[in-house]
Amino acid sequence: MTIEIQKRREGTANIFLKNLLFALIVVFVCVPYSPIFSAETDETEVDETVVVEKATEESIKKITEQEVKKAIKKVTKETIKNVGAEAYKKETKEEETKAKRPDELKGPTEIYFAIFVIDVNNVNDAAQSITANVYLRLRWKDSRLANKEVAIRQIPLDQVWNPSILLVNQLGMGFRSLPESVQVHPDGTVIYIQRYTGALSQRMMLANFPMDKQNFIIQFASPGNDEGNLMFKPELLKMHNEGGGAIAENLSLGDWKILKYKAVVAPYKPIEGTNVASFTFLFQAERYVSYYLWQVVLPLAVIVIMSSAAFWIRREDLSIRVAVATGSVLTLITLRFVLANLLPRLPYMTRLDFLTVGSTFLVLFTLLVVVAAGSHFISHKESLARKLDICFRAGIPGTFFLLVAWFLTG
Repeated sequence: MTIEIQKRREGTANIFLKNLLFALIVVFVCVPYSPIFSAETDETEVDETVVVEKATEESIKKITEQEVKKAIKKVTKETIKNVGAEAYKKETKEEETKAKRPDELKGPTEIYFAIFVIDVNNVNDAAQSITANVYLRLRWKDSRLANKEVAIRQIPLDQVWNPSILLVNQLGMGFRSLPESVQVHPDGTVIYIQRYTGALSQRMMLANFPMDKQNFIIQFASPGNDEGNLMFKPELLKMHNEGGGAIAENLSLGDWKILKYKAVVAPYKPIEGTNVASFTFLFQAERYVSYYLWQVVLPLAVIVIMSSAAFWIRREDLSIRVAVATGSVLTLITLRFVLANLLPRLPYMTRLDFLTVGSTFLVLFTLLVVVAAGSHFISHKESLARKLDICFRAGIPGTFFLLVAWFLTG
């Protein structure tokens, strides 16, 4: 009997340890052990088993209560956190709805731009302007307009927030050929497309005219917004692999060659201390000089050679010699009046001015030499008159062609 009692005590201890282990994992589970006693079991031994079972039940109950409290505390914290997040999200959404522009609470509104120059119809040197046909595309995101339940919407421009784009160097009213509206996508993406046609002012440096290169600009700005409010970013044009802008390969300009172009983001500063959010399309073009060779240089050569022809006329025919030289001077002065309409009134001389002024002095000098040679001939200094004629028959045209060489090579 003693061996049997010892085995039962060991069994009871094992049950106690197992129950403690299971209590850490299982909640609200209690697996008591109820041994079967024989009729011969001592009453004292039964009491000890009951005490052990009660102690086990109390331990399990305490552990269970602790686990329940921890679970309730955790669920409460998560609930409070979720409720707070929802409240913050709701409050933020209300503030964004009241904001003047998209992402006002986060920082500058990002606007992606793309400029495509469809054509440049004319370059007016005298007015310092160009006539261009420009396509503009703007893209930004306004979460306040997001609505995934509808397709792409067409909304008038004045009914949504927009950057109020202005073509800065536009002359006059200009012309916008597309409706003033935007496309709103379900995710809140807004796209604005417009086509501008008209004259644009350009500041040209004409010192090397007509052998010059010019940098032309097409500048857009958002009045009332600085770089802290709007952030313009160039958008990649897939067909041209250029960021923010491109230009057509075939333009209407017959006397210009496009060298390079690019789109840049830089503030517009109309006055000192003012920075307006802006972006610009720049392109550099080189003037073809062939037109001016035929229309300007060739007529000048004819006039100068015509004046030098007076040295080939007989010295006895002084009146004819003087008439030829005088006619050349008057013809050249008339040509200069025509050429003056090609350029604005500049405070400096262009390369073409130096050529025409030099030609004018040559023709005038020819007239003076013809008069001097005639005077020497009348004074019976025929040898001196003959030397003047021979010297300037080649000297005047030679000097002119040296002047033309400088004009072309500079």
